[in-house]
Amino acid sequence: MLPDHQAMPGLARLINRLGDKFKNQLEPMVRLDEKELLDKISHRLSLKDYGDSYFKEGLRQLIDSVKKDPHLTFLGKILQRAAIERSLENRLKFSEYKKQRPEVFMKNINPPIIILGLPRTGTTFLHRLLAQDPQNRGLYFWELIRPIPPLEGKDYRKLLAKIEYNTYRHLSKQFDHIHVVRDNEYEECIVMLATTFQSGVYYMLAPLYAYVKWCVQADRLKSYDEYFQLLKIYQSTTPGKRLTLKAPAHTGSINEIKRLIPDAMLIQTHRHPVDVCNSVNSLVYSAHCNVVKRLDIRKTIECNLDFLAEEMDRNLFSRKYNGVDVHDIMYEEILSDPLNVVKKFYAKSGIGLQPETEKKMKAFIRANKQHKHGSHKYSVTDFGMVEAQIIERFEEYMNLTGYRA
Repeated sequence: MLPDHQAMPGLARLINRLGDKFKNQLEPMVRLDEKELLDKISHRLSLKDYGDSYFKEGLRQLIDSVKKDPHLTFLGKILQRAAIERSLENRLKFSEYKKQRPEVFMKNINPPIIILGLPRTGTTFLHRLLAQDPQNRGLYFWELIRPIPPLEGKDYRKLLAKIEYNTYRHLSKQFDHIHVVRDNEYEECIVMLATTFQSGVYYMLAPLYAYVKWCVQADRLKSYDEYFQLLKIYQSTTPGKRLTLKAPAHTGSINEIKRLIPDAMLIQTHRHPVDVCNSVNSLVYSAHCNVVKRLDIRKTIECNLDFLAEEMDRNLFSRKYNGVDVHDIMYEEILSDPLNVVKKFYAKSGIGLQPETEKKMKAFIRANKQHKHGSHKYSVTDFGMVEAQIIERFEEYMNLTGYRA
């Protein structure tokens, strides 16, 4: 089994030492109190309306989980508070934007492409491949973490994202060999859902087990309604294009998506769940070791497995009993012939593939071979699991996809 901690970068160690040494003086920087946070951000922006108050339940669950679950380092607490503050700022700006630009929300969006499926199943590569089509519009990391454009004046969102991204790279162990994130690259729209306070983004920042459990069980319709409204903002900036989105976290929410966006074109990618779970465990382990003194590995992998299995159960239920239609793609197909994967999906969806677009996609495929940033090595034994534990939780899924053969 892997060790319960890893060496942190020097700058992170320095920040943690200072946080421990001046704990009492620096405590206000990391304190999480709902009313204090709401009042502080409201005062900072001179705005009062946070919109629908449903989000406060998620905020409370998040704060309680931060206090209860992990043994966060001082840096980990700073990062979590910064994420919460940014999401509250986004909510205030979102509410004000709706008041000032009501015409944006009166329009429909073009039928979007939404890629989902278990994590580590090729969704990122497929998403960025589809974004090569000029008809499609992927969303950049910088515009996802701050989804509301300024109502007036210059737009500094891209600059702020670059500064924050470069700072984070110096504070954490990087894992480009697992998942490449760049401030100016297309990223998954689960980042945008942080504004609803029902988002896996917070779990990637810290081992918040109670919060994850709450997210799985919570009603999702209001959060996805806000997701839909936010998409209208992006659509308004490029009205002639089709939004092309991806987030494995959508996997258990396809019924909500189809209810709100009936003409959305859903793509679901598939991979053997043993490989998925091992890869997810490795990714989460690398992320969490950046922010905790000691990681409870067993509790982490149990949380990961429960979340993935329960989301897939929701997905299968929606497909079987609610008639939600998705276009299925196997991970092995993405590896062997990604261009053909696109062609089959386009043909089924009635989308034309122009010769120039095909050339761009071929160039992207050549430039982005698997393991371009290093091989992601992991094993089921790294986390004290056996394959039978995973297979048991995904039996119906494996039968459906043929991985049970």
